[in-house]
Amino acid sequence: MTKLCLDDNCYNLTKQLAKKLEFLSHAKGYLDDASKCDSDASERVWKTIIADEEKHTELLRKQLAIELRK
Repeated sequence: MTKLCLDDNCYNLTKQLAKKLEFLSHAKGYLDDASKCDSDASERVWKTIIADEEKHTELLRKQLAIELRK
């Protein structure tokens, strides 16, 4: 039987994952706004930020999955 992950570590991973996902939902809207304003430079900035945050989100998701399997 798998123990429940209720420690500070799992809480922190879960909380930060939720924050990253919330930010990504907003950032994709910001990217759309930059696109509507024909700002190629702003689009590039948002695309870079989104790509970085997606990597961080995946790291958090994978680590949380590992912790939950312990």
